[in-house]
Amino acid sequence: MHSTTTVRGAWLRCLVALTAEVFGTWLTNVYLYPHFIGLAPEARDISSAVGVATLTVLAVWALNRPSSIKEGPMTLTSLALYSLGYMLILIGLWQCNPLMLIAGSCLRSVGSRWIVVLAGISLCTLGRRSCMLCIASAFGLSYLLRIPFSFMGADVAVAVLVSIMFVMYAVCRPLALEMLAVMGGAAPARETSITQPASYLPFAHGLFVAIFVFRIAYGFALTFETVDGAPQTTMLGVIPLGLLLVLALLPRQPKADILYEAAALLVTAGFLSIIVLNGRVDVAHAALVNGLLFAGSECFEVLMWFALASIGARNKVNALAVFAWGRAASSFGLLCGATFGHWTGALEGSLAISTLVAVVLFGFLAANFTALKGFSFQDTIDGVEAVAPLRVGTGSPSGTGKVDGGLVGMATAGFEAPSRSSVALEPVVDALEGRCAETSTSFGLTPRESEILSLLAHGRNAAYIQEKLVLSRNTVKTHVQNIYAKLGVHSQQELIDVVEAAGE
Repeated sequence: MHSTTTVRGAWLRCLVALTAEVFGTWLTNVYLYPHFIGLAPEARDISSAVGVATLTVLAVWALNRPSSIKEGPMTLTSLALYSLGYMLILIGLWQCNPLMLIAGSCLRSVGSRWIVVLAGISLCTLGRRSCMLCIASAFGLSYLLRIPFSFMGADVAVAVLVSIMFVMYAVCRPLALEMLAVMGGAAPARETSITQPASYLPFAHGLFVAIFVFRIAYGFALTFETVDGAPQTTMLGVIPLGLLLVLALLPRQPKADILYEAAALLVTAGFLSIIVLNGRVDVAHAALVNGLLFAGSECFEVLMWFALASIGARNKVNALAVFAWGRAASSFGLLCGATFGHWTGALEGSLAISTLVAVVLFGFLAANFTALKGFSFQDTIDGVEAVAPLRVGTGSPSGTGKVDGGLVGMATAGFEAPSRSSVALEPVVDALEGRCAETSTSFGLTPRESEILSLLAHGRNAAYIQEKLVLSRNTVKTHVQNIYAKLGVHSQQELIDVVEAAGE
């Protein structure tokens, strides 16, 4: 009963946090940013660029020095900057001061990013099906909340926006702390990824390229055919929500790839409708165009949340870096798309508009047929392996039985094992060295690769190998990649298993 209550509590916390994030984004685009148009229209793009930089720094930090990230000071600083940012925004609007408005927007952007990432990694504590249902429910609730707020004034919307980050943090903090504890107690991903590459996604991975490409469409929809600076949204966005709910209830379906395909079709339809209806765009046509673009973009957004959460759940050690970098790619794509939307809106003549939209559509399709050809969201999610403690052991001198890997690890790490075990440990280590030598010969390793193989078989990490052999990180990474390729393995544990099997 306690376990069930805990799971339900975690689900509800994630639901409230994600609903607040999605609804807050809508409030910002509809009620806050339109006030910038007549005073400092560039404030939105500048703050978005600052947000991208903030997320990039956070991702690199989590990749290299995760243990130095302290939740308390980070949160206190973020909420302070967020509050100060809103105060400057309100003063800037009141005093008609563009510089103060830009400064406030930037501070608000910096302060909100850490809280959004905390909400994201909280989703990693849920099971895959629960996570998908939570995301679908959050987007559905955000649509329901739009109905009453459509009749409220900007003052109410801004008051909600000021408090929304505090609500997000309050509900997601316990789950985020659980994730941060796992991350803080592990070795930096930058080093671990060398010996366990299957557990980590490089920043140039197709997942992040796809996020960037699709978010361009959303940024374009936010700025194309705006009315007084506010985007024309429709209820067509419920299409991906219905699809997501159906997928969550269907067993054994490649849910991520189905969402990806649906998003691509909706975005393509949106861009084509602009070209076809260009010059005849009235209110109804504009609603259709933006509705299709928003539906495709939000279909991909739910996919993005699900993919990042699923990957983070499979490797919790790297969840923060994955979410921060994924959100950075999303924000950068949004910024580029918004820029295209501004350019399109500033053009005169239907031919010029159709040409620019056609170029954007061609780039979108080209990216999907080239850089993302053969890419699978589902395979990417399923291909990430959890970072598990290594089982370091070897056969006894006679080749039968197993000796506890902890003793071997202690001896090779320089710790003094109990004296009664020291005599017995020496032949064990000698046997492991013999198996390493046999493995090196069988697979044609070079002398340097043989040295590194022996260290890997003893459970050493990349940092230790760099220091022991006085090699650079990239050199060690190259040697490890070559060793893995020759042995046909994908992780350090698989390598250890191959060495242990040598001679049997």
